[in-house]
Amino acid sequence: MAIRVAVVDDHPTMLAGMEHLLSGLEGIKLVGLASNSTDLVELLGKTACDVVVTDFSMPGGRYGDGLSLLRFLQRRFPAVRLVVLTGMENSTVLSSILEVGAGGIVSKSDDLDHVEHAIRTVQHGERYLSPEASRLLEQISAASDEHDSHVRLSKREAEVLRLYAEGLTVSEIGVRAGRSSKTISAQKMAAMKKLGLQNDADIFNYALAHGLVQTSQMSRRTARQTDKDV
Repeated sequence: MAIRVAVVDDHPTMLAGMEHLLSGLEGIKLVGLASNSTDLVELLGKTACDVVVTDFSMPGGRYGDGLSLLRFLQRRFPAVRLVVLTGMENSTVLSSILEVGAGGIVSKSDDLDHVEHAIRTVQHGERYLSPEASRLLEQISAASDEHDSHVRLSKREAEVLRLYAEGLTVSEIGVRAGRSSKTISAQKMAAMKKLGLQNDADIFNYALAHGLVQTSQMSRRTARQTDKDV
């Protein structure tokens, strides 16, 4: 029986390329294409599917993207295997993708032929990493994993990091939380020190890897920063 596959990506060119790649493969049946999480969930609700090949960052869908979407798919469609096709290069985020239940990761920096191998591998209950994804994951040291596992942020520190990663300034967080900018700044610095974070990029990568924000919020944060720089 052919492996039934659905593909979701918000880039039409990538969808067209995946359709061309998968349509000609023996033993694989492409059952549908989607451009966001809303369309994907609708497709899975009415079409039998064995494997979903999904982009990681897809703004605009009702069910989010990134880790939150992967968790949702695991809950709603537990029998469906997940392969993440992504340009994400942060090793901590890639590790989190595996931790939430994805069976395979294919880097967009690798040849797309790896998607076929990933589909066939995860369908048999095994894990598949493309060469670049494997290389990036090897960068995570045992020491950093041990350090992070023992760190515990307070509820307010986690809230500050989440809002800051979403693109709010210290002053804006203070207004929303009903605390002074000085207090918010102190909580932000305390959280960074506990986690060993050095800069804003580290904050966002931590928030993304731990499900505090969705990947689509990266574009919002970047847009806000661009507006401030103009």
